[in-house]
Amino acid sequence: MRPPLKIFYMEDDSQLADLLDCRLKKLGYDVCGHADNAGAAVDGIRTSEPDIALLDIELQGRNEGIAVGDYLLNNTDIPFVYMTGHDESEILEQARRTVPDGFLLKPFDERQLRVAVEMAMRKD
Repeated sequence: MRPPLKIFYMEDDSQLADLLDCRLKKLGYDVCGHADNAGAAVDGIRTSEPDIALLDIELQGRNEGIAVGDYLLNNTDIPFVYMTGHDESEILEQARRTVPDGFLLKPFDERQLRVAVEMAMRKD
């Protein structure tokens, strides 16, 4: 049996962060860290060395998640999945350019979360 996947997530809404944390743990994943801004996310990812990152695209009105996705694409081998409540074509195009390993449109349920994580990890 493989050890639990280590997951780092970035979410600025504290209620959604708590819900995501609970869902990930219920699914058997190891939440190795979380952040509510891009700088803290990059630092946390460097420190915790997760197997996968879940990134909210829009934080405090800016597309900070895309900046972190770009960092991961160009500096690590860590797969990442975007999470967003927005489906505007401009944001999706910016996200697509960073070659994410998955995409979750909020609100999503536990099953959708598990499938997104497992599919992203299968790309290795």
